[in-house]
Amino acid sequence: MARDAAKQEHRIKNLLVNTMNQTLPTSTWASRLRTFLGSILLLVVVIAVIAAIAWTKARQVETAMSAPPPPEMPVAVRLFDPKPVQFRQDTVVVGTVLADKSVRLRNELTGVVTEVAIKPGQTVRAGDVLIRLDDRTERAELKAAGAALKLARSEMERAQRLSLANANSAQEVDATIAETTRAEAETERLKSLIDRKMIVARFDARVGLFDLNIGQYLVEGSEITTLEGIADFLNVDFAMPAHVADAISVGDQVAMQIDESSPVMQAIITAIDSRADPVSRSTKARAKLVSPPPSLLPGDSVRVTIQYGPLREALSVPATAVRRGPTGTMVYVAEMTPAKEPAGEPSMRAAARFVEIAGGGGTMNRVISGLTIGERVVADGSFKVIPGALLLPTSEQPMETSP
Repeated sequence: MARDAAKQEHRIKNLLVNTMNQTLPTSTWASRLRTFLGSILLLVVVIAVIAAIAWTKARQVETAMSAPPPPEMPVAVRLFDPKPVQFRQDTVVVGTVLADKSVRLRNELTGVVTEVAIKPGQTVRAGDVLIRLDDRTERAELKAAGAALKLARSEMERAQRLSLANANSAQEVDATIAETTRAEAETERLKSLIDRKMIVARFDARVGLFDLNIGQYLVEGSEITTLEGIADFLNVDFAMPAHVADAISVGDQVAMQIDESSPVMQAIITAIDSRADPVSRSTKARAKLVSPPPSLLPGDSVRVTIQYGPLREALSVPATAVRRGPTGTMVYVAEMTPAKEPAGEPSMRAAARFVEIAGGGGTMNRVISGLTIGERVVADGSFKVIPGALLLPTSEQPMETSP
């Protein structure tokens, strides 16, 4: 046991000696201490800088909050005094221009073209020959039929003379009369065929475009071109909703325009269809447009404005004053509001008015509800205005135009 304790003590002494031998030198400990102290100093500097920046920003915010607010900038606008107007409800539809007479030119009989007496776009008069087909066969047959007719008449006259002298029977006379009638009918039939191979204008018209040449073979019913009648008026057909058709009658006037910027033309309704369309439930009508402009041709479309119903009261405002959005249609009116401070002056500010618009269009709109006489609306510059905005009206007034 004593020997084991001595061995254990010897091991402990060796371990302490080795530990003392492994201890770092003094210079290494000093270097590590300096590095640690430098890190601590850098951290303190960074914290100080951040604190200084935060203090500066806090002072700036405090100074800004204590400063007086900037003056409110007014919005320059033009104001308009709504004008009372009376109007009838209207609707706009599209009409189709038609000539007073119009045909699609076709040939009745089969044949070869021998004469084309017209040109595309040419004006023709009633009775003018337009196209001829080869009729030589029919004319030859007509000569033969004429000779047969002459012979039949001669035999009929001879039989009648003999009948007066009682030289033949009444049956023979009847036979010659029947033969004469048959020859006359054959002659008329051939004359009719010849006439039908000559296409003639039945009314004054303007010829449409076509492509036809001499020697061209036409089957029966071939479409050649169109003839549009020439007159001092045009017809305009248009369809209108059922509630509009119930409120108008023959003789009423409608307004027509080629486009929105063209002059307004007045036309008179001459006919209303006897039945409504089973699909669209609309009713067709026809109006007569007297003295149309030369640029208006059959087949063109026009804007047809139909006024219907009783007279209604409204206020007329410029279209630029009306603002439309998801919440509805509104205008801005100028209101005088009292000053916020006792020493201040009243100010003119914008207030929103939700309105109902009836028809109109163009440069003016008709307001039937939501606005009263005496309120001044913001005409120009309303897109820059919000409710409560300070307004600066200009002296210039917007131009008035009838709605």
